[in-house]
Amino acid sequence: MSSSRTSLFVASTLLCPSLTTVEEMQVVQDLLLEQSSRLPRKSVRVVSPNLASRSIKIQHDPNLVSSQDLANVLMDVGGYENITVLVDGKHEGLFLPSTNDDIDTRDLNLSGFQSKYNICHHLLPKGLGINIVISGIFWCVSLVGHFRPSLDYLKYFGLISVAFGIPSVAKKAFRTLKRRHFDANCMMVTAAIGSVCLQEYDEAASVSFLFAISEYLEEQATKRATKALDSIINMRPDHANLILDEKKDDIIIVPVNDLKIGDLVSVRTGDQIPSDGVVVEGSSQIDESSLTGESTLLTKQPGDAVSGGTINAGMSPLKIRIVSLVEDSAVSRLVRLVEESASNRSPTEQIVDAFAKSYTPTVIVIAILMCTVPWFINLDAGKQWMLNGLILVVIACPCALTISTPVTYAAGLAATAQKGIIVKGGAKLEALGSVKTVMFDKTGTLTEGKFRLNELEVVGTKKSRREVLSLLAIMEAPSSHPLAATLVNAAKAEGIQKPTNVEVLNHSILQGEGVTALVDGERVYVGNESLFQRLDMYSRLDSDLKEKANLWNEKGGTIGYLGILSVGIVGMFCVSDGVRPEARNVVTSLINTGLKVMMLTGDGDGAARAVAKEVGLPIDCVQSRLTPDAKLHCVASELGLSKRKSTLFSKKRLLLFVGDGVNDGPALAVADVGVAMGEGAALAMELSDVTLMDSNLSKLIFSIKMGRKVIVTVQENIAVSVIAKLIVIFLTFAGRMTLLGAIASDVGVMLLVSINGMKLLPRGPRLFCAKTRHYNKLPFRHHVSGGELA
Repeated sequence: MSSSRTSLFVASTLLCPSLTTVEEMQVVQDLLLEQSSRLPRKSVRVVSPNLASRSIKIQHDPNLVSSQDLANVLMDVGGYENITVLVDGKHEGLFLPSTNDDIDTRDLNLSGFQSKYNICHHLLPKGLGINIVISGIFWCVSLVGHFRPSLDYLKYFGLISVAFGIPSVAKKAFRTLKRRHFDANCMMVTAAIGSVCLQEYDEAASVSFLFAISEYLEEQATKRATKALDSIINMRPDHANLILDEKKDDIIIVPVNDLKIGDLVSVRTGDQIPSDGVVVEGSSQIDESSLTGESTLLTKQPGDAVSGGTINAGMSPLKIRIVSLVEDSAVSRLVRLVEESASNRSPTEQIVDAFAKSYTPTVIVIAILMCTVPWFINLDAGKQWMLNGLILVVIACPCALTISTPVTYAAGLAATAQKGIIVKGGAKLEALGSVKTVMFDKTGTLTEGKFRLNELEVVGTKKSRREVLSLLAIMEAPSSHPLAATLVNAAKAEGIQKPTNVEVLNHSILQGEGVTALVDGERVYVGNESLFQRLDMYSRLDSDLKEKANLWNEKGGTIGYLGILSVGIVGMFCVSDGVRPEARNVVTSLINTGLKVMMLTGDGDGAARAVAKEVGLPIDCVQSRLTPDAKLHCVASELGLSKRKSTLFSKKRLLLFVGDGVNDGPALAVADVGVAMGEGAALAMELSDVTLMDSNLSKLIFSIKMGRKVIVTVQENIAVSVIAKLIVIFLTFAGRMTLLGAIASDVGVMLLVSINGMKLLPRGPRLFCAKTRHYNKLPFRHHVSGGELA
């Protein structure tokens, strides 16, 4: 294990019974991080409130502020009641590893420190500089002269507005010009300088201030749209409570990257589970909403698996044995999917960017001609057309067009991510809105993938029941298929363990058929009817046994066989799998919205028909006995021979495939949109375009609806942006437009389309209302001291 230098910060936990809403979580963070003058600067590093456990985990420097001081600030300033210290990081020696940002606060001079407070920081919105505010004040003064001719001298205050507002824009413009580009910053600097040259100081102030405001609004819109995605990317745990000596309960805090498989960690109330593991000691409730978007708390006991990134929201600490490295944990896979989604741009975004790149230079060329040629006619015409040319420079800025599209896609991706649905970028989100055909895999998708053994028949006299079960356990133990675990558990239930004195060689998967291996020198097969027909073993099976297998199949069971190459079939079995509770409603809803729905499965006709009937799917929409290649062929046939080239305004008819296993990988990859179940194989998640983290099919409908909303919103934004530009251009050539009107319309439209795009973001109260109600109903029995809980 790598050594980690210890910092001065500790991890403490407060208990706050009145912490029940998302708004209160934000208030707590603001009070402790920014807005309380009672706390020394840099005394608190991280604040992590948790609704489920009603706890607040805080990384703070105990040399500057104690955990009790933090509780007092929340009670005195925030008005919260009965806040107690659950875990005192200093008392328990929970010092955190140092980071590059740490400073030695013991050397700080703190005399009178708490009384020095930055007033401007609290009065101004985040990101809005004081220079912009000053620019705005003098701009307002200059406008008085614009509308009151008797106070015309006030227009000179516009120069002061320009002096404060334009420098930050000019710096960006200079950097852009050094790269030999000409962007919106260059346009605004040009317009401002041109207005000053024409002695239109109030117009120059309008350009300087309103463009600075538009940049601020653009930044805030982008931040808000991407905040949910950033919160997912940042939710990977940083530290873990590593147990060095289980008998002495000796604990140190280490970076999660230092954890190894087999390490034992302690997870207290409010702590994140650092990586995937198994509960060794303790029983508590786990909040998995960070992974699944669902607010239901799950009780975990010794032997239960837990996922990294989830939170201990119960009353008891847990001891967990780590079973995977951090980079292989569930939360790390989720973070990788989100990071991939952020970089995958949609075709529409690319079209808008391409349009902006051609539109802007064209308008700029026209504006240059308008600013120069008329001067050769006369001075009055030169001044008038130069002003019109500067207006056209402002109009050439494609801000509203270029900002609204990515904001809309980011909002859509954030909305799906907060529901536990990870979409790999705007391209796939847009594709979801154009889906016309939905294909489902059966096992693990429409069904739960939790098999039970219904029947086991020994064939012939060569093998006993115990020998058949023993062979099944040997053959299926290495397999990851859900059915394999069922057969191994069935053998264990009858007291049969996998033999250790048996030589197993060349164990391999036969795609879509089963598995094979050499067991003590004999070739053994386990698989479906297609496998044994190919091996010419099925034809030698007695007709009575074939009839019995058909009867099992008609009842909806999945039939399998065990065979030895030198003997033939020595056993057959029937397993069944329950349909997901939401499957019928999902299939019915998709059909009612006009989508074509199909089911593809490698199981027999009887099992396929039984599931189709249970989920309300017509029999003619079911294809059974498919190998992975045949399943891929079905998807490819439905897609058609020609590849569709998509644009935003064309009617697309895309195909969506939903699967969960390794066998579904090829179909997931070739479909227009591949959707993987979060409980399925890791390969399926990697190859898919959309992942339902909690494997709830109901969220498939939400994803499709969100895709449609995104397409409509982007179309609305493009239409509004283009129409507004055309209106301003018309008024400019009609002599009815001013620089103030042009920049105001540009800012207004940018704000309008941004708000329209952000309407897709889930509203705080609505997103968390179900969770808040659920948490309010939880029995709150945390009234113990920190020492007792520890």
